[in-house]
Amino acid sequence: MFSFWSAMRNIKLLGSNAFLIMRNVFYLIPNQVFFVQVVEEDKFTTVIDLSKNNNLSCRIKCEDQYIDKLLSKSLSEEVVASCTQCIEKCTSVCYESPDKNIYEKNLTGGSQLILLPVYNGQGSLSYLLGIIYEKSFKNTVNELNKYIENEVARQVKERTAKLVATNEKLFYLANHDSLTGTYNRRYLLELANAEFKRVCRYGLSLCLMMLDLDHFKAINDNQGHPVGDKALKEVAKTLLEIVRDCDHVGRYGGDEFIIVLPETDISGAMLMAERLREALNSVKLTISIGIAKLERDDVCIETLINRADHLLLKAKRGGRDRIESVTVKHSA
Repeated sequence: MFSFWSAMRNIKLLGSNAFLIMRNVFYLIPNQVFFVQVVEEDKFTTVIDLSKNNNLSCRIKCEDQYIDKLLSKSLSEEVVASCTQCIEKCTSVCYESPDKNIYEKNLTGGSQLILLPVYNGQGSLSYLLGIIYEKSFKNTVNELNKYIENEVARQVKERTAKLVATNEKLFYLANHDSLTGTYNRRYLLELANAEFKRVCRYGLSLCLMMLDLDHFKAINDNQGHPVGDKALKEVAKTLLEIVRDCDHVGRYGGDEFIIVLPETDISGAMLMAERLREALNSVKLTISIGIAKLERDDVCIETLINRADHLLLKAKRGGRDRIESVTVKHSA
């Protein structure tokens, strides 16, 4: 029976749902479960008859009736005698060790009686927890333990999934631009700096592309900011569809975007830029692009960003809808 009491104590692992689980537990135990309080040496009052309270709640109504009113005459006589014997045999052992303080007796008719003494803080016997069950109750104990284990596992899995989902959502919100869905400036620069250090360490190539939407201010002024926002979303959508999984796309500010292209030379970056420009032309939007490649004397990622920004400005002044790099110039 120790496994049963262990299972009962483990219900506290279920947290705020413990009382709902307790209700299901007693559905698994179709037996007489009750608390009794000593009135006189051989008289006991039923304090709570759990088997009659199928809808368990925090406000279970006390029965306040004698055991002989609760059970049949022959059975109540056996239970009363057992309660008396339990009290005589039991010492002031705390409730925390029920396996050492359980009174168990076979009753007539093939039933089994369990009496668990419950002591108050002063070590005096206050109540007896009584359970009358059939011999097949051991199977129910196995079902009960399995039920509680499965319920605990289910809740742990459910709470873990919710925690993971919450963390993923918080990570996304912290590192992405709310309008375009690309990386925000802070996180983009973190990734760009990490790539810069990596390619420098291993002697790899790196290109950085800065682009913006042509005539963006005029779109906002003449057609309104909602139309401008829609245009920015279209640009971001196109960028995310065309770049590789290893590339990093972020909104640098306003209508400016940066794409970090690891292990890419200037010709590969130019092909990518042309694909972006043509894709946006197909939806009647134009962009200007500046591309900087990693040079031997570059000491930080900001050097590439400044160089790409300068080339972007050159593309704007050259008529827009253009791609500018150090060694190659392309116009529509």
